[in-house]
Amino acid sequence: MAIRFSPVVASQPRGSGGTFSVHAIDLNSLGDWASPVHVLDQFRVTGRPFPPHPHAGFSAVTYVFEDSQGSLRSRDSLGNDVVTGPGGIVWTEAGSGLLHEEVPAESTRELHALQIFINLSGKNKLTAPRMLRLEGSAVPEWGNDAGDRVRVVVGSFQGISSPLIPSDPFNLFDVGLQDQLSFSVPDAHNTILYVLSGRALVQADNGKREMPREHALAVHGSGRITVHALHPAHFLILSGAAIHEPIREYGGFIMNNREQLEATITRYRNGQMGHLDPVSNTR
Repeated sequence: MAIRFSPVVASQPRGSGGTFSVHAIDLNSLGDWASPVHVLDQFRVTGRPFPPHPHAGFSAVTYVFEDSQGSLRSRDSLGNDVVTGPGGIVWTEAGSGLLHEEVPAESTRELHALQIFINLSGKNKLTAPRMLRLEGSAVPEWGNDAGDRVRVVVGSFQGISSPLIPSDPFNLFDVGLQDQLSFSVPDAHNTILYVLSGRALVQADNGKREMPREHALAVHGSGRITVHALHPAHFLILSGAAIHEPIREYGGFIMNNREQLEATITRYRNGQMGHLDPVSNTR
């Protein structure tokens, strides 16, 4: 299937603009081509805007940008309590359900990060929850003589593979582009490109799209894409197999049908997802 592009979508600012601000991509504007990505938010935060909360049926992923002043503290009802610095990632595969909280590790230092919710396929919806993580120093990189750089946060690029392996295969690449970068889009996968800064031209055999900063684009089909830096660009590539399954959603739960959803709500109310007190202090 030839590669097709969605419209280019601008991120939408949300939040107070003070202690918590978000640039969110309206994935509904990308239609079915956003799957399996369910939420895509770039955020900056100080303080503790959210108390512990439940998740089930998807992966809650937080990638800390390299320019972040502060680190991320992640806690859950499995007993994990970890701090991840700039360039690192925490991948919480919620599965059948857990309680979860993430806050800046230092209350006076701003955390700059990406929040992604990635739907789990039906076969993995009810697996045991787990946390996966990498520190920034453990993320492998690819580069060339032109100064282009790809951090292979999750997945594989040009024979370089991340040690973080989720249950459903996924690619997350953090790209610094000075010249150009070409890569293949596999069949049956959807790909999202999100330009954080600079300006890029995305090109395939049958079309092209120009992308300014804080804009996103979905790509569907299979083939090869080339991204040109019109100005030095920082962008993300997110790619995963499209999930063609029904969705029933409530709060922090993403399930396939009403029965699954009701059973998940019952597990939460009965305390079967564990217990997690609010964080009392930062490290």
